[in-house]
Amino acid sequence: MNIRILEQFLRSCKHSVFLLVTVVLMMAIIKPCYAEDKVVLIAAKGAGIKSISNRDIRRVFLGLKSADSELVNKPVINLYNRKLYEDFLKNVMYMTEGTYKRKIVKRIFRNGTEEIKEIEKLNELNKHLTSNIGDISFVYSDTVEKMHNIEVVKVLW
Repeated sequence: MNIRILEQFLRSCKHSVFLLVTVVLMMAIIKPCYAEDKVVLIAAKGAGIKSISNRDIRRVFLGLKSADSELVNKPVINLYNRKLYEDFLKNVMYMTEGTYKRKIVKRIFRNGTEEIKEIEKLNELNKHLTSNIGDISFVYSDTVEKMHNIEVVKVLW
């Protein structure tokens, strides 16, 4: 009788271990699908930008002057990662790419403002921000570690 109980216990343990391993593997596969990276607003070290509101970030990226900080000069669109750019437009600007581009073109033609610079490579973005103190852009938080003389101004999400 004891042998049968032991055999049943071992069988049930095999199934439990199999289920546990399966669940852990599925969690490892599924987690990257829904995990979100933090997105941060960045500027060159020493720019002196202490705080900036989401409303003001929106104003700056629409080509207007910053109301919160006189130290913020110009925005730079980071096109290094297309998904990041689209998420920034959706979560901060509350618009699609088409709507955003139309608003920028209107502002350029109506007010004569400059076009907002778009950069596609991280090293070029890094070089631009360090040579133009006060300019701001957005990147994933883990990207900041790869950049030199750049500081996080604000965590966007």
